[in-house]
Amino acid sequence: MDLKKYNEKLLAILGTLAVVGLATVLLGSLFFFIVEQFGRNNNQGREGVVVDQNQVVDTSTFSFSQQISVLEPYQLDTLQPIFLIPIGQKNQKSKINRTAAAGLNFDSKQYLSSDYAYSSFYGLYNNFVLIDYSKDLKTPIFDTKIAISEWAYLKIDSSKLILFKGTNRDLNKDGILNEDDFQSLFVFNVNTLEVRELTFENQTVQSFSPLKKTSKIYVRTGKDINGDGRFQFNVEPTDLYFYDAATGESETLVPDEIKSKIQKILN
Repeated sequence: MDLKKYNEKLLAILGTLAVVGLATVLLGSLFFFIVEQFGRNNNQGREGVVVDQNQVVDTSTFSFSQQISVLEPYQLDTLQPIFLIPIGQKNQKSKINRTAAAGLNFDSKQYLSSDYAYSSFYGLYNNFVLIDYSKDLKTPIFDTKIAISEWAYLKIDSSKLILFKGTNRDLNKDGILNEDDFQSLFVFNVNTLEVRELTFENQTVQSFSPLKKTSKIYVRTGKDINGDGRFQFNVEPTDLYFYDAATGESETLVPDEIKSKIQKILN
């Protein structure tokens, strides 16, 4: 046997096996990466304040709990010792050794002057604590389970309001309070310590924003016109409302008779 040819064939075979093995490893790594990302995205989509853990995980397999997480304080008024403490939560599943944090503050916009202030934040929270050192006051704002995805502080002259977008009703019955459920606008009056919930029939609050230098806030809603308990952005319409923080009144931005007239033109 020609030893040289034998060695060449052996090297060719080993080289082929090495290439096949490397390709297998790369494909396997890519597969597990995709699966992991898919699972991570699904888990992220399921984040929220848990109402019924039996609907979230198989409790015969996992040990599951949510623990409150106290976040950084926000001083509502730089001239007064009044602070708001956001409360987030961390999900703990013992079997898979995973801790998912929720409730980080992301400052989106801020307007400040001597008689007007507005700041807003995004995150995922289950409660807030108001601390007023001038009155020796420490109190939670909500006394029921709730999921807040956005909050804002609004000061107009002597009025101080905290606005929250969130939900306390698990409308889709998935065991979790999050943005998949219809959202309301909650208005907390710092002076009176009263909370008012602003809801819109068959609609979910999508966003809210101030009209600067006024007491008015416009609220953007999504309308559930097919009655399935969820808002589909691509096919269902939106609407705009004004909420007047000074009077507590709300009204549609475009009157119903005008909307009806425009709808007839469209039809």
